[in-house]
Amino acid sequence: MIQVAYASKTGHVKKVVEKLGLTNALRIVKGDEKLDGEYVIFTYTIGLGKTPKAVEAFLAANPGVKAGVGSGSSSILHRKTFNFAAENISKAYNVPILAKLDGVGTDEDIAHIKAELEKLS
Repeated sequence: MIQVAYASKTGHVKKVVEKLGLTNALRIVKGDEKLDGEYVIFTYTIGLGKTPKAVEAFLAANPGVKAGVGSGSSSILHRKTFNFAAENISKAYNVPILAKLDGVGTDEDIAHIKAELEKLS
């Protein structure tokens, strides 16, 4: 299966990675982590639709990104910027968004992501 790198602030993205059974996923903490080859990035959004700085640094230093998965909140407070980090990555790196999750997503979301990851392998 294709490699996965993820950033998790509240634990939602980590839970998604765990639900997918991705025991070898690389957690992004500072952004200086290294990953050789192609990978899918899983991230959250901060502030008013921004990509976390550690994720930006990681992407800049690791050129193999092939797709993105976003996790966010579709509550009224965040609806306008729901999963903007995934959108930002998609536009900046010309890669598809595999899923935009509300929190940890549904069982259907997890099955969809698993199928998409297998297609990329």
